[in-house]
Amino acid sequence: MKGLDMKRFGILAALALTACASTNGDNTYQAAQDSGTVTGINEDGERVRCERIRETGSRFTERVCHTEHEWELIEDNARRAAQDSQARYPRDCGPTPENPNPNC
Repeated sequence: MKGLDMKRFGILAALALTACASTNGDNTYQAAQDSGTVTGINEDGERVRCERIRETGSRFTERVCHTEHEWELIEDNARRAAQDSQARYPRDCGPTPENPNPNC
């Protein structure tokens, strides 16, 4: 009887693994859904991309939609702000044992 139960278990395990291994052919659609990215066309004929943005300190996301040009401007502004911040406060400017109060 135990041999039969082990055989059944083996068959069920094999079926379960093959079911898990099968996927749909369109993984890009699922990836876009999982990431929260949605694209469309607005009334002016421009391509619009919507993304789910998570605010810092919150578990909730907010759907934000902009045209591709607006997303590029947002990314450029963020990049420029990071570069300005790094230029304003150099990495080597900090207290050291030799100079505990640097003038940076």
